[in-house]
Amino acid sequence: MEKETLYRFFDGRASKEEKEEVRLWLNDSREHEKELFREREFFDATILSENVSPREEKKESERLFVRMALREFLKVAAVVAIMLIGSVYFYQSRMAKLALTMNTVTAPAGQRVNLTLPDGTKVWLNARSEIQYPAVFIGSIRRVKLTGEAYFEVKHDKSNPFIVQTKKCNIKVLGTKFNVEAYEDSDDFCTSLMQGSIDVYDNSNPSSHIILKPDYQVSIVNGHLKTEVIQDYDMFRWREGLICFRNVTFEQLMTRFEKCYGIRVSILNDKVRSYICSGKFRISDGIDNALRILQKDARYKFERDDQNTTIYIK
Repeated sequence: MEKETLYRFFDGRASKEEKEEVRLWLNDSREHEKELFREREFFDATILSENVSPREEKKESERLFVRMALREFLKVAAVVAIMLIGSVYFYQSRMAKLALTMNTVTAPAGQRVNLTLPDGTKVWLNARSEIQYPAVFIGSIRRVKLTGEAYFEVKHDKSNPFIVQTKKCNIKVLGTKFNVEAYEDSDDFCTSLMQGSIDVYDNSNPSSHIILKPDYQVSIVNGHLKTEVIQDYDMFRWREGLICFRNVTFEQLMTRFEKCYGIRVSILNDKVRSYICSGKFRISDGIDNALRILQKDARYKFERDDQNTTIYIK
């Protein structure tokens, strides 16, 4: 393409035929487009009137310098923008992968575990309990899965609710302190609220839910959610390594021992089933120690099977 034709095109003096010629020439090759930009820069740099005074020439020179500096700045800005976009994309991609990476923490039988989640929420796991949570929380919901018993102190975040998923119910919170008992090998489910507010949903009937207030707990009774006042806060001292009980039957206490120690207790002596028990034991002392202390008043004998999976109360 002749430069004179391009200059007339830049200056707005090109004829209709010349404009069409330039358009066809541009469409023919990417190299032609680059050449046009180079010639345009040269044209902008050399466009001076014959009647320009020294003062005007100086002003034009300054304007030319500003235009060239601005053009270079825009080039650098474009490179920086591309780098930033790439960095953001890499960061978002990395966060998405981390969100799919699930961590699993398990508390063995007779032991406890405490941990802090990525959002700052504190969790205590009771014996034979397991929690799954992502390596990082992204999106509008902080979601964890629980099997067993856990105590939560949820970091408050109004825009990102905290969801605890269990087999029977889901618990939705913003920031609060509460206890959840939801062992998969048990039909029992109970959530007890100490501070804040929680919304408990029945998984078998999603339309059924209860908003719980402090000092209340909700359980599933005959297939329905039922609330009641918390009668004994010592029940939650398992976080201190204690099994506390007050006015419970021997049979109910054995159920708690089964959950804590992961062993089956078979009561063959019917006389001790309704025996009322009160007291506390250190979990670390073991179930045998607790049974030896209880048998002083309840009067029974106990023994383990050969596989060490069942304790028989005789």
